[in-house]
Amino acid sequence: MIGIYWSIDIVLSLMSTFIAAVVFVFYAGTAIKQRSKFTMALFAFSFAFLLQSAVSTLIFYYFAHFYNASVAIPLMLLMIFELAGLASLLYVVQS
Repeated sequence: MIGIYWSIDIVLSLMSTFIAAVVFVFYAGTAIKQRSKFTMALFAFSFAFLLQSAVSTLIFYYFAHFYNASVAIPLMLLMIFELAGLASLLYVVQS
């Protein structure tokens, strides 16, 4: 059974993955339209963020079966920072 802290980690990671996917789709459209070196680099970075977020979700699910809250809580703090960073990136992208 997955504990509450790991469940929160997984939900935060899923939220981060969703935001990264939205940013990725935006930058993909920009890269297709403009085809500059800069927009292609933004596209690549957004793909890296998306991949990292998706893999984090899978790793958290795996860790939830083997580690306790002493591991989940520090990772939760990292996920909160990541989510805040991606949310601010999404805000900048949308404006």
